[in-house]
Amino acid sequence: MGSLPSQLPDLEGALDCDLGLCPLTNTMPILRHDLVEASHRGDDGSHDLVMAWVSVPDLAVRRSEQRYTVSDPIDEGGALVVYASEDFRTTIEADVDGLVVNYPGLGRRVD
Repeated sequence: MGSLPSQLPDLEGALDCDLGLCPLTNTMPILRHDLVEASHRGDDGSHDLVMAWVSVPDLAVRRSEQRYTVSDPIDEGGALVVYASEDFRTTIEADVDGLVVNYPGLGRRVD
């Protein structure tokens, strides 16, 4: 079995990972940039991020440039956050604590 490289220059600036097919990892940038609270303050703005994207099922890691944009507040203190990466875009719903509760087409929290 080969050894892993000690450095991954393509991932420079990546603070978070993004596990493919896992809505929970979108919680990290939502929390880091306090996007739920920002939506309730009426702030607008986007955050351009570099993520270490892990594809499934092969677990290959590559650089992924992503944008998280503050959107509308929702009932019970949550918020909508627009997520975009390359040619993909969706609106994620986060609860009052910033946890992803609905990622259209991928997963949602059940009671």
